[in-house]
Amino acid sequence: MLDNRSLAHAMEPVFRTPGQSRGLPNLCYVDDAYHRLEAERLLARDWLCVGVGADIPSRGDAVAIDAAGQPILLVRDRDGGIRAFHNVCRHRGSLLLEDRHSGPVLVCPYHSWSYALDGRLVRTPEVGGPGVHTCPSVDKEALGLLPVRVGVWLDFVFVNLSGDAPPLDSVVAPMAERWSDYATDRLVHAASDTYELRANWKLAIENYLECYHLPWVHPGLNSYSPLDAHEYRVFADRFFGPITNVYRASVAPEKVLPCFPGLPEARRLVGEYPIAFPNLLLGIQRDHLFGIIIDPLAVDRTRERLHIYLIDDGAARSEAETARIEAAKADLVAGWREVFTEDIGIVERMQRGRASGAFDGGTLTAFHDGCTQRFMQHVARAVAPDAMPNARVGQA
Repeated sequence: MLDNRSLAHAMEPVFRTPGQSRGLPNLCYVDDAYHRLEAERLLARDWLCVGVGADIPSRGDAVAIDAAGQPILLVRDRDGGIRAFHNVCRHRGSLLLEDRHSGPVLVCPYHSWSYALDGRLVRTPEVGGPGVHTCPSVDKEALGLLPVRVGVWLDFVFVNLSGDAPPLDSVVAPMAERWSDYATDRLVHAASDTYELRANWKLAIENYLECYHLPWVHPGLNSYSPLDAHEYRVFADRFFGPITNVYRASVAPEKVLPCFPGLPEARRLVGEYPIAFPNLLLGIQRDHLFGIIIDPLAVDRTRERLHIYLIDDGAARSEAETARIEAAKADLVAGWREVFTEDIGIVERMQRGRASGAFDGGTLTAFHDGCTQRFMQHVARAVAPDAMPNARVGQA
């Protein structure tokens, strides 16, 4: 049985200064009860990234997703907006959708209760008996799908299950301002990929937030984006991670992709790789943006969903030039896939290491682990608010 006092005591070391601090305790990566508590106190109360607009490109498209262990629907409505609903029929609680759907109504497979794209209950066949489609106890006005608060930024879709998080626009405002030089309205979805990890979701994020492992886990990446070309930056309370000021693409000159139009020269060598806390990993460079949505599936299982966006510069191109751009795109996508799959084995090794009762959270270094420690502090604050009552997140 987990209690607030024991959790606060176990997490207190993550708030200590560098040289004395330790990482989160093993139970945060292996304990099922803790995993459920984390979903309730952190993931369900925050803006959780659950998908991208490209998942539901057309009106009438819907996709079933999981958010903090709860079944949710994302729907593209008749006006082209994105809505989110709890993915349960209001009659007997059957899942409405298990995968994808396209059409003007959502129909429950159990008794064919049907819902419009705005969540209204529009049809209840035979509900009052054979041939009778109404009944006094079924008020269609009151039995629409239950809505979930939803927001979109950079095509990434977020939900807030508790309904009481600050407005998404205010949460992302610092990063939106920082990236205002990038014409993000010109981005188009170019590729996606999915990876399954036998590891806790936090380990995938902690690995992303440090570059220390580049020479040994990513020798190819390190050959053109070396460890000594990176540093770490806190951009805003919820946005922090590695940066480089010597970015260059890993492709031949003839395979250069279109860049963000009007980008200042100083920005053209910059690569920034922050987390959007709690579960979206971002990367922006002069010629593309990517995001990795981290889905906590179980205490020891994680899904990573990679989405890559390229710039549509509106230029007219010959057939040969178009083929060159497609080849450059293929090289870019292949390069990132190689990097992100290289991480899987080492993250899974860390998960297996959490079975050791001798491991005490590990040493956090001042240079490389500052962003990782900040992430851990955010988690600890949400799950065990009394871990260090007077400490400010990120003080280290």
